[in-house]
Amino acid sequence: MKKVLLFSLIFSIIFSVAAFAYETIIIDFPRNTKWVKAYYRNIGTEAILQYVPEGQKSANWKQTVFVHSYKDNFAPTSQVSDRLTAQLMSQNPTGRYHYLRYSGVDSIAVRTTSTYKGIPGQGEIFRTTKASEGVMTIQYIDRDKVRFKKDYNMWLKIIRDARVYNSYWRDNHVLNKSEHFEL
Repeated sequence: MKKVLLFSLIFSIIFSVAAFAYETIIIDFPRNTKWVKAYYRNIGTEAILQYVPEGQKSANWKQTVFVHSYKDNFAPTSQVSDRLTAQLMSQNPTGRYHYLRYSGVDSIAVRTTSTYKGIPGQGEIFRTTKASEGVMTIQYIDRDKVRFKKDYNMWLKIIRDARVYNSYWRDNHVLNKSEHFEL
């Protein structure tokens, strides 16, 4: 009987850890710039986070980074990336995505577009990556294509090096909660 109780206690502790898990994204933005949260919303198993340079807003930005997480989605990232880039292409078909990396765990695609039906032309870096709890996308968009081309290598490195931070205890993380968000 004692063994059953001990097993039951250990079993419940192990499975309660998942309820206290905390997963977020860490992005090393360019030095000498301040990027701020412009939008954050957690809807069921999906979370959307938007960063913009200080002084810009969610609805009126020139540069932005969107992070979108899909909890409990364990499809290969290549499939998720194909689906999402197809949706983005239907909104503005003036530029095709070119994949720099394409695998089941991490994909990176880039493109530039022209103005189309009121949607400004822009440069984009779109990454889809596996996280512990599902799939996450990280998208950098710059509406100034000259700046996008000039800063392309820097932003490609920033998006490529963005990483998921996962702590199994909500109170056991070193991040400032005002700057990092549960995904």
